[in-house]
Amino acid sequence: MRSIRLRGVLLALAAFTLALASFSIYKNYSPAPFFPENGQTISSSQKMGHEGADQIIPVDESEVLRLRKKVRVFVWVMTSPKSKQRARAVNTTWATRADRDLLVYMSSEADPSLPAVGLSVKEGRNHLTAKTMQAFDYVYKHYFHKADYFMKADDDTYVIMENLRYFLSFFDTKEPFFTGRHFKPEVKQGFNSGGAGYVLSKEALARLAARPKDPPLCKEDGKGEDVEIARCLEKLEVRILNSTDSRGRSRFHTHEPVKHVIKGVSWMHNYDANVVRVGEHAINEFPISFHYINPEEMRMMHFFLYHIRPYGINHKFTST
Repeated sequence: MRSIRLRGVLLALAAFTLALASFSIYKNYSPAPFFPENGQTISSSQKMGHEGADQIIPVDESEVLRLRKKVRVFVWVMTSPKSKQRARAVNTTWATRADRDLLVYMSSEADPSLPAVGLSVKEGRNHLTAKTMQAFDYVYKHYFHKADYFMKADDDTYVIMENLRYFLSFFDTKEPFFTGRHFKPEVKQGFNSGGAGYVLSKEALARLAARPKDPPLCKEDGKGEDVEIARCLEKLEVRILNSTDSRGRSRFHTHEPVKHVIKGVSWMHNYDANVVRVGEHAINEFPISFHYINPEEMRMMHFFLYHIRPYGINHKFTST
């Protein structure tokens, strides 16, 4: 019980640190991610009246609204009938920051309350590839012309949508690329962690949907969906976009903030395509995702990110 409480406190502190960055002035910072070449992996204003602290302080979110219109991101969340509690936590937290007409849940059973699409697939880790392939095919058929980018996330992944749109705003969705937490083994150019979530450009999704199926070019079922999707996209000449910034700091994360800020994850040293670091200086000021977030932690993280901020602090970033 004590360890659980400690984890909660550490998560809250980490989320609060992230909140400081997420509400910063975007125009004072520019990332420097890059495309692979030659086959390699590539303002707030506040005003308070005489009413005091009980007054609602207006915040200028014009930049957030601009990016929401400019960078249309479709998100599908992988879930199952047995994990509805996690899906509902997503639905009441970070999903509220997404465009509701550009977000669906993918399961083996339809659930209009989410809404969840019922795919013709068996549940279980051995069928994650089939679920992912079918989900992307469904998204292509029904949403391709409505969005610029297409993200896959798990129902225990927390996504900061504002930071995702900001990151993607620097690229051309007509380029065939996908991005996320870049791992190096299994596939020549590597693959993106499924738990951290990954994003396909419009051209990448078009190529995936048009993949030959008779005979099949790609594996259509099995476990290790992130590896199989990467193998398939590599065959379709879709490149990995390195999501780290010019200082090697991460944006997509395979674990909860506590692991990346304080404790570390030992196994990642054998998988990550970049140098694995731990601490507040190892994470970009505008992180995009964190994995292994349970429903309680997801609600707490959302609270710290979007409902609490220190008064009068202005963050300026001068390097990437």
